[in-house]
Amino acid sequence: MRKALLVVTAILLANAVSAQSFKKNILGVRAGLNLSNYSISAEGVSISSKSRAAFHIAVSDQILLSGKLPFYLETGLAFSSRGGKIEGVSFRPSYLQIPALVNYHFNIKDVVTIQPFAGLYYGIGIGGKAKFEDAKFDIFGSDGELKRSDLGVRLGAGVVWKRIYFGLGYDIGCLNLLKESDGEGTLRNSSFSISVGYNF
Repeated sequence: MRKALLVVTAILLANAVSAQSFKKNILGVRAGLNLSNYSISAEGVSISSKSRAAFHIAVSDQILLSGKLPFYLETGLAFSSRGGKIEGVSFRPSYLQIPALVNYHFNIKDVVTIQPFAGLYYGIGIGGKAKFEDAKFDIFGSDGELKRSDLGVRLGAGVVWKRIYFGLGYDIGCLNLLKESDGEGTLRNSSFSISVGYNF
C-alpha cells in the first residue's frame, strides 16, 4: 500500500512540475554591500586581513536549461569593489566580474521563489589603489603588486517576492593574486555579499 501511495505521489508531482510553464529568460538588476578580505599564506603561516566594506552593482540574466524543471544558468556583468586592510595598508581594488552559476527555483504558492545557486566567477581588475597613511599607489599595472585576473567559487541563495530580489552570497577566491610570490606566499580574496534588486 505504501509503495502504491509513493508511486501515485511521484506521478502527481511529475505531472505538476511538467504542467508548469517556466520563464525562459529572466533579466534583473542588483546592488548591495560587499564585506571582503584577503587570506595570506607564507612560510607555513596563514592569516586573514581585516575586512573592507564596499559595494557592487550588477545586471543578471537567467536562462532556462530545462523545459521540465526550473534549472537556470545565471550569468551577467558586475562591478565589484573589494579589498582588505593589512598592517595599516588599505587595498581597494575594483573588478568587472562575469559569473557562471546554476540555480534552481523553488516556487512557494506562487508568491515567493527561493533560488539557491552555485558556480564560478571570473574577474578582471580595472583599477584600484592601496593607501598607507597619506600615500596612495596603484594596485594593478606595471608597478602594482596584484594580478588583474581573479577566479573563484560562488555560493549563495536568492529570494524573489513580487519581482523584488534579496540575495546572500559568498565568494571564495582560487587564484594567487600576488604578481611575484616565487611560490613563497599566496594572497587570495574572499567576499560576503548582500544584494537587493529587481527582476523584469
